[in-house]
Amino acid sequence: MSKIIKCMFFVLLAAVLPLSVHAQQVTLHLQDVTVRKAFRELEVKGNVSLVYEKNDVDLTRKVTVKVDNQPISKALDQILKGQELIYKIKDNHIIITRPVVQKSDKKRRINGIVSDVNDELLIGVSVSIPGTNIGTVSNMEGKFELEIPEDAKKLQVSYIGFDTQEISLSPGKTTFNIVMGENVKMLSEVVVVGYGTQKKVNLTGSVATVNLEKESLSRPLVSASQALSGMTAGLQVMQSSGTPYNEGFSFNIRGVGTLNSSSPLVLVDGMEQSLNNVDPNDIASISILKDAASCAIYGNRGANGVILVTTKTGQTGKVSVSYNATFSLNQPTKLIKTVSNYAKYMELMNEAATNIGESAPFSDITINQWREAEKDPNGISASGYPNYVAYPNTDWYDEIYSNDWMMKHSLSVTGQEGRTGYNLSISYTDNPGLIKDTGYQRYFLRANVYSDITKWLRIGTRVWGYHTDQKKSDTGSLTNINTQKMIPGVYPYYDGKYGAPEANEEDPQSHNPLWDMAQSEGHIKNTQFFTTFYANVKFLKHFSYDVNLNYKDYRYESMSVNTDYGKYSFSTDQWIAAPKDPADLYTRMAYVRENHWKLTHLLNYNQTFYKHDIGMLLGFEEERFVKRTTDTAKLGLIDSSVGDPSSATTPSSIGGTGEEFTSRSYFGRINYAFDSRYLFEVNMRYDGSSRFAPDNRWGLFPSFSAGWRISEERLMKGLPIDNLKLRASWGKLGNNAIGNYEWQAVYNSAKYAFGGSLNNGLAITSISNNLLEWESTAITNIGIDFATLRNRLTFEAEFYNKVTDGILYRPDMYMSLGTASGPRQNIAEVTNRGIEMTLNWQDRIGKVEYRVSGNFAYNQNKVSKYKGELQRGWVTDENGNRIYQTNIGDVSTGGSTRVIEGKMINEYYMLQPYKGNGNGFNADGTVNINGGPRDGMIRTVDDMKWLNAMVGAGYKFYPRQNVSKSGIWYGDYIYADLNGDGVYGNDADNEFQGCSNVPKYNFGLQASANWKGFDFSMNWSGAAGFKIYYYRLALNSSATIKGYAIGEAIANDHYFFDPKNPNDPRTNLSSKNPRLTNNSGNDQSGMTQSSVHLQKGDYIKLKNLTIGYTLPAVLSKKVYAQNIRFFASGENLFTITGYEGMDPEMRTAVGYSTMRQYAFGVNITF
Repeated sequence: MSKIIKCMFFVLLAAVLPLSVHAQQVTLHLQDVTVRKAFRELEVKGNVSLVYEKNDVDLTRKVTVKVDNQPISKALDQILKGQELIYKIKDNHIIITRPVVQKSDKKRRINGIVSDVNDELLIGVSVSIPGTNIGTVSNMEGKFELEIPEDAKKLQVSYIGFDTQEISLSPGKTTFNIVMGENVKMLSEVVVVGYGTQKKVNLTGSVATVNLEKESLSRPLVSASQALSGMTAGLQVMQSSGTPYNEGFSFNIRGVGTLNSSSPLVLVDGMEQSLNNVDPNDIASISILKDAASCAIYGNRGANGVILVTTKTGQTGKVSVSYNATFSLNQPTKLIKTVSNYAKYMELMNEAATNIGESAPFSDITINQWREAEKDPNGISASGYPNYVAYPNTDWYDEIYSNDWMMKHSLSVTGQEGRTGYNLSISYTDNPGLIKDTGYQRYFLRANVYSDITKWLRIGTRVWGYHTDQKKSDTGSLTNINTQKMIPGVYPYYDGKYGAPEANEEDPQSHNPLWDMAQSEGHIKNTQFFTTFYANVKFLKHFSYDVNLNYKDYRYESMSVNTDYGKYSFSTDQWIAAPKDPADLYTRMAYVRENHWKLTHLLNYNQTFYKHDIGMLLGFEEERFVKRTTDTAKLGLIDSSVGDPSSATTPSSIGGTGEEFTSRSYFGRINYAFDSRYLFEVNMRYDGSSRFAPDNRWGLFPSFSAGWRISEERLMKGLPIDNLKLRASWGKLGNNAIGNYEWQAVYNSAKYAFGGSLNNGLAITSISNNLLEWESTAITNIGIDFATLRNRLTFEAEFYNKVTDGILYRPDMYMSLGTASGPRQNIAEVTNRGIEMTLNWQDRIGKVEYRVSGNFAYNQNKVSKYKGELQRGWVTDENGNRIYQTNIGDVSTGGSTRVIEGKMINEYYMLQPYKGNGNGFNADGTVNINGGPRDGMIRTVDDMKWLNAMVGAGYKFYPRQNVSKSGIWYGDYIYADLNGDGVYGNDADNEFQGCSNVPKYNFGLQASANWKGFDFSMNWSGAAGFKIYYYRLALNSSATIKGYAIGEAIANDHYFFDPKNPNDPRTNLSSKNPRLTNNSGNDQSGMTQSSVHLQKGDYIKLKNLTIGYTLPAVLSKKVYAQNIRFFASGENLFTITGYEGMDPEMRTAVGYSTMRQYAFGVNITF
């Protein structure tokens, strides 16, 4: 109906315009230009005005026009050829419309057969009428039949692995023999590599690509890093925190290869940048460079791999405006609950005390007070406050965390006008966080603009930036004592006051976490401006020259003001800690300014002749980084509500630092391919860095690679193989991820004694080493790429061996050498060896298109060289005595995790529980040293008899060393005597556990499908082969301290046995958790770290599930939109794991919880 109304409008317009210019002559010569440009030329040359509806005319269609002094109608006929448009010429106006076509109810039946160019019949080919729901698929014989409207104009034929065809439907023709050509997109697919692009089929290095476009449109991403988890083999993405703007995403490419930072180099449009600071909606593609062949071009920064991010630029065609909105309900992924019933808590604390022979800290009177108040929570206490306030039972994690809504809006404009292309975008994110006053508001702006000044010169700029406003809250308290000393007997906040411990017997220093986090208020502001100016010059047919000037300006501002909040007892109606005097409050300001410049020159040569493809690159790059920090503090606020430094009275401190870094590099690359079968590549980079002494400042980093496309050999013709390629590479990379002044002695302010008083002075805080050299990483890589069934099934496999030598590491210093830190040295070597596999399948069943992709990676990590081999064992001294010796302290560093030759980096090193056979005693009545408890816990009377007999026989059990309630007792673990010295559980019995907290296995699974406008996708991510030490006071520790929390899981399941009352209803002999003891830090089961508390961190997560629906085009056009899509999405929906802590990805016991998100939104394109 709307189409008819538009046509009537144009008819009326034509009726009121006088007719005159049919015979007007025009001369117009145009070669392969868009209809849009042809219209402009016609309006100028013919002195006419064109009137048309944009949606009716394909303005991007390329046309050729040649008329010489002919009527305007002749030029129009050539411009509009093939578009089924009509026009009227009135005076100097030309009205262009689509003819009004009356729909016919008549049908006709067509049939046909579909085959490929080799006459092989194709099964399951989709045959449909475009823009309708009319369609079918070819059968087992490649045949199809379809009833269509008589006035249908086109037939669309599509199939996985082949080019989609549109076939004109001529009146009367009913039979079609359709031959489909193979889709050459895979052969021409281009991927981003270092300083350029390459055809994927010609790659000889290991490069993975991730398309974030759809991910960013549907997922409530707080960072682009979030979308990479599980997406590609060899890239491990872990999130250590949910703190807004500091989510702690970490990347490892092919394991941890150094004792310094193992993070890969991340480049956004050529400039180093964190992925967290890029709007995911602006990203066009991400390439992950994993081996030396692909990374060597980055030399000194490529040892840990490289992630290349390319942002969107202008696109050829009409202007496109896109709006995306996402609304997400965020909630904690998992919280470890603590006991929230205070009466129950007091009873458990009494149990913990009596278990070690101490008196109960809480009286029955106090416990009964809480029991009675619990029966009438809304009753009024003697103090006048409600019972639930005066006698609280606080669930602290429910008070700290709350669900909240996050939203994001983004708007982008992209297009090309003449020779100028552009992509402009703006976005706004409001993430309130899961904890009060921890959220942020963030604004992104981006403008990518280029202009082709001539056929040989393009200039452009990429300008973008962001600003983040964030409130300041002390969320660091979540990881320290503040969330351990949080008992249920404190009410969080009521009537403008923060609560204090209410029970008389309670530790008065027990915390109120809300009060802790409110101890300071203020703000944090992050602002970054980034710009690139570039030019591309093409000359001498095969040459091009590129110059890029990049600049980054980052600014950080933080303001923190102490608050004057006190703590109040609601049961006694009095202040326990009075509000602070403003004179005792501080105000602090901190500033950081970073500037980063980078200049890059690139000279490219590319030529193809006969069967030879040659490409060469020469480049020069230099950069400079400058950072300045300033910190100030003043004491004594005039008014606690005014925190500006000018309102404080007394200067307290002022400080600041400055640092700089510069580098210069020369690099080059040569590519050669013969007949697209034999592929060769050489990369070279010569780097200089100011982080090393002048004599060791430069390093050379080469790589060599080759590929053989076996599928292009004659002997492979006729086989069902679309692609088969072998790849091999070797190269050497560098790493300078250390401080900017490590080779020099560093001085800092210090205090020294003189004249009976302390004085200010300077002291060496770090010893120099001007012999420092580059870390070097040599990588050997062998890969295979395979595709069959018309590229529906693809497979990639890689094997690599990565050896990092001369690792820059600061070993421990002997105390006799003073307080200065030791010099960093090239002392270690680390080897990573592994495999990676990726399998993809894509196909169509009827009208359902689907895709499944899986990836798997295994990495073996080992310190292959450090400070010597571990030597330990029994020797005979000069006096003939047998003694046990170990050099563990000389050849390793660390404590319960250690760096030592022959083991993985930071492998766990700790005690193991005793494992006996449970027999107790030998046949002759003597104690059997192997007859103790099977799992190491003293559970039964027989176990205790055995333990006493062992002690009586002279054996010792550490750490408590005595059998008693306050020492080793029922419900305690004992440890293995690994060195056989008769002492169980001393330092000599520590052993390496064969694991660390870094996964050996990483894997991912993605699936997607489309059907009639509906789309579905999901992403699974997982890791295995690692463990997490999980034993923390107030969470899962059986040992307690008065005033500290008790974990709910421990409270409900812990060992209990009273030998004087074996029928006690609390008796629990089977629990794996030790007995409760009120002596944390001195308890037998947790005083020393042991593998008892090592838990497998293996997990698999449903990272994302998205369902979307795109409205039919006929509905979208009614609101003048090209595309409208609605979607619902879930993030971190569930985790399958045996780990009992918060989140195995966090690899820590406690912290700011990660988020589970339920989102919905809309994508609209105009």
